[in-house]
Amino acid sequence: MSEDNPLQTLHTTVHCYLKTIQVVADSLAEACPPVGGPYRQRLSRLRARLAFDSSTGKIEESSVVMARELKEYSGKAWGYVEQHRAELRRAIEGLEHIARTLTQRQDFYGERLRQFARQMEAAPKSADAENPAEAAGVLSEQIALQAAGLLSCIDSMSHESHSLLKRMRDEMARVEKRLADAEITDPVTGLMNRSEMERRLDAVLGRGESTVLLLFEFRDPLPNEVAQQVGARLGLQFRHNDLIARWSERQFLVLFQGLAETARSRAHQVAAWLAGRYLLESGATVETAVEARLLETPASELEPTPVPQEPVQQMAG
Repeated sequence: MSEDNPLQTLHTTVHCYLKTIQVVADSLAEACPPVGGPYRQRLSRLRARLAFDSSTGKIEESSVVMARELKEYSGKAWGYVEQHRAELRRAIEGLEHIARTLTQRQDFYGERLRQFARQMEAAPKSADAENPAEAAGVLSEQIALQAAGLLSCIDSMSHESHSLLKRMRDEMARVEKRLADAEITDPVTGLMNRSEMERRLDAVLGRGESTVLLLFEFRDPLPNEVAQQVGARLGLQFRHNDLIARWSERQFLVLFQGLAETARSRAHQVAAWLAGRYLLESGATVETAVEARLLETPASELEPTPVPQEPVQQMAG
């Protein structure tokens, strides 16, 4: 390559810049998978768009976007790690408390059992040897009382052991739930998950801003391979600043940065691209249909309403 060829130098520079964007995007996802997926998706879309238009203005704009995305990612990743630390400390403290309680209750019931043993050892000595029948009756009554007390003690021990075990399981389930809530990435598609999208929507609505939401709902539940392909197709159809989320097993939600009229036309175009046949790694194919729905604020409950045009309901022939 000739160093005095400005066009070649510019081409190489842009190529390296685009490659750097993709490397950064992949690194974010790999460094913290529960957080990085959506950032890889958005930066990859930014790179794809920039590859079509590498003008000076677009490159400068992409630099600003990169800085904003990296700063946001660092905050999300830090928060995720810190919440894990806090939850781990909380879980350890909770388990230590349960362990101390279990030890105390074991000591209590151990002492009761020893007491029963001492009483049973002393029972024959209290019998009246001159009246064997009466002594036998007293002994039998004492043994019956001790046996009842022993059974009650065993039942209490079993009940408390099961209760403490349930507390441990419940606490671990709560920890897992709180940690899952801290994740922002759908593990299958790498898109934003529902919890994170809800947080983003709450923030937008809290600022009094209007939103345009596109909901793509598939007819059937999606195998993971198909869901991954759907996520990839969606990423190709929207800009880097449009937020895309896996809303449910069969639904994908897009927070569209644009006018409702534009969203309506895009809804049908994208739905047509999503519907049809998907090829699996095994060689099998899955055919599905999808319906596009448009939601506009106020829509806090996110109740879908059909796009007011011809419904999109396609299958591969």
